[in-house]
Amino acid sequence: MNKLFSLLLLFTGITVFSQTAIDSKIKAVKVFKSNAEITREATFVTKTGSQEIVLTGVSTSINPSSLQVQFNNSNTILVSAKYEKNYLVSKVNNKGVEALKEQLELLNDDLIWLSHQRNSLLGIEQILNKNQDLGHGNSGFTPQQVIELSDIYQAKYLEIKKKIIALDKKEKPIQEKVTKLNQQLNELNAKFNKPSGNIVLQIDSKAAGNITIDCKYVVGNVGWSPLYDLRSKSITQDVALTYKAAIYQNTGLDWNNVDLTISTGNPSQNNNRPILSPLYANIYQQQLKRLQEVALEEVSVSNMAYTQDARYDNPSSISENQLTVDFDILTKRSITSDGKENLVALQTFNLKTDYIYHTVPKLDSGAFLLAKITDWSQYNLIAGQANIFFEGAFVGTSHINPEVTAKELFISMGRDNSIVVERIPVKKYTSSKFIGSNKKETFGYEIVVRNKKGTPITIEILDQIPVSQNKDVLVTLDSSQNAEYTENIGKLLWTLDLKPRETIIETFRYTVKYPKSQSVYGLK
Repeated sequence: MNKLFSLLLLFTGITVFSQTAIDSKIKAVKVFKSNAEITREATFVTKTGSQEIVLTGVSTSINPSSLQVQFNNSNTILVSAKYEKNYLVSKVNNKGVEALKEQLELLNDDLIWLSHQRNSLLGIEQILNKNQDLGHGNSGFTPQQVIELSDIYQAKYLEIKKKIIALDKKEKPIQEKVTKLNQQLNELNAKFNKPSGNIVLQIDSKAAGNITIDCKYVVGNVGWSPLYDLRSKSITQDVALTYKAAIYQNTGLDWNNVDLTISTGNPSQNNNRPILSPLYANIYQQQLKRLQEVALEEVSVSNMAYTQDARYDNPSSISENQLTVDFDILTKRSITSDGKENLVALQTFNLKTDYIYHTVPKLDSGAFLLAKITDWSQYNLIAGQANIFFEGAFVGTSHINPEVTAKELFISMGRDNSIVVERIPVKKYTSSKFIGSNKKETFGYEIVVRNKKGTPITIEILDQIPVSQNKDVLVTLDSSQNAEYTENIGKLLWTLDLKPRETIIETFRYTVKYPKSQSVYGLK
């Protein structure tokens, strides 16, 4: 029969693969803004001929189409590679799970022992209750004996009740602890006893020998976001920027002692180039408008269906690729699959910094210290939150947005209460009168800046006058005293140098003329 089966396989062209399950481990991880590339390594001894190799314990969040396989043995050919889910093999419980089970077993033994003691006491109580009839019928007890037995019964009954109460008090904290441990165990079991996957490789080897397999694939439920620490000791020193990555992963598998790379790439983004369609012009029709509205409604519904919910030494080396920047972490890292953020330091830079104060007294009377960074594009920064430390103290958070085309990057270092700014309407400059068919209104403001610091400062003051959007409304800047005026947007900008303890006053006036029969908004 064996010979016949072999002949049938030969004629039908079917290849039989002997299956071998081998251990593998995660060797390296490249974390993208969203998703991550896993490198899994396995070493085994291959046989001569065709065989099937199964790598178990693979995350179920894998993207199967991203699977890549490499061998270090030229005598081995990869016939096929695929991913399949394995619901029969769960991840082995970790030491924490086993420790919880041991605690629960001991506590449950205590509860069983307490239950036995309670049952014993209840049994004695039941015997006493069944023998209460001492003084009736033909019991033969004298009244004195009945009294003595009643006293014994009372003492014994109360003793039993006291012991039961003591058992209840002893049992309550044990039961509460058992409940908490069960809840924690259920949470860990949900984490560790998830279905895993297999990578199944069909190979053909010309000769037996040692072979190492590297499998690369992309997984979801993982990503990172940038986080910055900005530290400045004073306005005479450059800002030190620490660039960090907040990594999270919930792939179902822990990463233990792996080579870690942080990449600015995102393999899940749309990589199709945009196609510009012709722009057709036509006569507006009400019916056409309704057809377009219906089409938009259909598109909206269709889209909704797809909607898913202290200073560091430089601890990484940077490699700039054609499309991404990669930070290779120099020490191996471990990150558990719990969805929590893990901070990894990437680089520390000393940024060439000029400091200037900035205030917009119309909106806020505060003066904000700005760090002006030049040549910032060389640092490969991406938009993210920044924690700001100035003169040794935490002053708040800001946002870095390097995705602008300006040559200089401004970072707000926080509010300085030692600089007082006031914007005061000046009555003598304010007037309203009628001239013929027009109304003419004049407004004037006084801006007071007081430097209470013991050091000189430079401050920018930003204000505005209205910009007319109607030919019948005429706006005129009467006086701006040292301000730089940008007429098309109505911007007034003063750049002032203040000595220690100095106060400077700047004024500006403007006039608005419009038909007196009209109401105009946005005058001040």
